[in-house]
Amino acid sequence: MTKVVAVKIGPTGMAYLGQFQNTTAILTMFATGAIASGVVKYLAQYKNDPIKRQEVVNAATLIVLCCSLVISLIVMAVSGYLSMAAFKTTDFWMVYLLFGLFLTTVSFNVIFAALLNGLNEIKRLTIINISSSLIGICLTVLFAYYFGVKGVLLSGTALSVILFSLYLFIFRKAGIQWKPNFKKVNRQVMKLLLRFTLMAVVSGLLVPTIQILVRDKIIIDFSTDEAGYWQAVTKISDYYLSFITMVLSVYYMPKISGIEDRKELRTEILQGYKLVIPTISLLALLIWLAKGIIIQLLFSPAFEPMKPLFTFQLLGDVFKIGSWLLAMIMIAKAMVKIYIVTEIIFAALYVFLSYYFINRYGLVGATYGFCLNYAIYWITMAFIMKKKF
Repeated sequence: MTKVVAVKIGPTGMAYLGQFQNTTAILTMFATGAIASGVVKYLAQYKNDPIKRQEVVNAATLIVLCCSLVISLIVMAVSGYLSMAAFKTTDFWMVYLLFGLFLTTVSFNVIFAALLNGLNEIKRLTIINISSSLIGICLTVLFAYYFGVKGVLLSGTALSVILFSLYLFIFRKAGIQWKPNFKKVNRQVMKLLLRFTLMAVVSGLLVPTIQILVRDKIIIDFSTDEAGYWQAVTKISDYYLSFITMVLSVYYMPKISGIEDRKELRTEILQGYKLVIPTISLLALLIWLAKGIIIQLLFSPAFEPMKPLFTFQLLGDVFKIGSWLLAMIMIAKAMVKIYIVTEIIFAALYVFLSYYFINRYGLVGATYGFCLNYAIYWITMAFIMKKKF
């Protein structure tokens, strides 16, 4: 998919794709009520109580239905403004209009994945993820060929509709009840889920906003092509880190959510480090060694100037995952205040460091800021968790 974008629309198109994905990530977060992590936690926690689990499913689907319908109407109403904000032109209003029209399916796909995760239906979740990737590739190639940049942006929305149908088919086969029963919604369970909203909103809002701010800084100081190089190296990080984050979200988070004993929690964390850090370090090293080949395979010769960005981006990825192994405890244990404060502080620090290093060293400075920010974040998480547990 990245190759299609790189060849068809080049570095500038890569920057546009980043802008669109960041804005739609924020909109999707609000449309789901930002409760996905809560759904995973409480379904895992109530694994031996089918009544409680069904109450979680009822509450989650009702929250998503209400939130997604409201956000959907708003997105369709302001599609022109969203296009102007993201691309500095209204030419892409139709892309946002169609995204808003199908936002409910996008939102339910997020929650359906959380349901399968929390219910430990890992095999079915894997089947859907693989199917989603294969269908997504076909749609991206097809839409890019016929519609160019707009087609690439629209392919994700088209995929969400197909994915929604696939989830319904899987749920029917597995006998999973997902439809909300308005008469049997437990308000207490809804409150439990909504406790996660604030945490998820903070991280879900800050991460894409940070990327938008850094990307805008690069565009203003240099060009959209330079922003495309930075976007390309961050996409490489996203893709190979998703291998690790999938393991963390599917196994690690549900596991530590159900652990109450501090000694057992410490053992699980150490086990996570023994497995994850060597893996991520090896992956980062292999990518660094093969960066020239990766640029040719995944992108095009037009992306050669991104080579200097790899070193500190990949080192920062290792620090990022190291810090996440500890930060996920805050989500699993609903440590709302500490989570929000640290997220805001380090989001602001990331922007500050990126701006400072960009001004001082140019485009590569964005990776310096990323790397240093996560190194400090990891040290901070280690200190907080040692004090807490």
